[in-house]
Amino acid sequence: MALADIPKSNGAPVSRRVFVEAAAIAGAGVAALGMSGDARAANIADEIVQAKIRRALLSGPEIITKDATVAEMDAAGKMTVLRPGTNQWVCVPGNENIYGAADLCADPMGMQWMLDILAKKRKPSNTKPGLIYMLNGALQRSYTDPFDQTSPPIPIGPHWMIIWPFDAKAAGLPTVMRDAGTLVMFAGTPYAHLHVCGSPWDGNEYRPGDQGIWTMNYARPLR
Repeated sequence: MALADIPKSNGAPVSRRVFVEAAAIAGAGVAALGMSGDARAANIADEIVQAKIRRALLSGPEIITKDATVAEMDAAGKMTVLRPGTNQWVCVPGNENIYGAADLCADPMGMQWMLDILAKKRKPSNTKPGLIYMLNGALQRSYTDPFDQTSPPIPIGPHWMIIWPFDAKAAGLPTVMRDAGTLVMFAGTPYAHLHVCGSPWDGNEYRPGDQGIWTMNYARPLR
């Protein structure tokens, strides 16, 4: 999908937290100015968009995000531009109310891979490696099945991904979710890729029932 093909609009749904924060910021100012209802609504809508843009830009390194396009992406992969950019990267604010809809910043091959997952294609169509940054962390259902929508969510710390079908066994890399280090996520599937949080064997393994704590170390639940 070319960036020029993405429709431009500010009317997409927003998370409750973003709306409340934006409404508080915008409401105080417009009340003091005695703005009309329409002007107040327009101001709130603009603050919501700016909050989304700020969150999206925090998902990747500043050297990339400063010139990236910011666009919302719905469950079907349709995009709505919030801010046009001048490089090939797209940053997405995500949706804090939906597990798996994390904010991210992707290059063209990384974005194609992400769209293929959303479309539930049997295998990705990117023809060379891509990159995806998720420096604000994420919540997702599985580290083994790219299409899992029902398992309990797993908290994941800041990370970035090299999008290419790595063979974990051949590379000597782990395949279990970790709070540090590196693993091959979705190992053994066409969507296998390198998930990087540091050196490959740092951190603690995730086990069913573990909980994420503020430092993003996995810990056994208190009994």
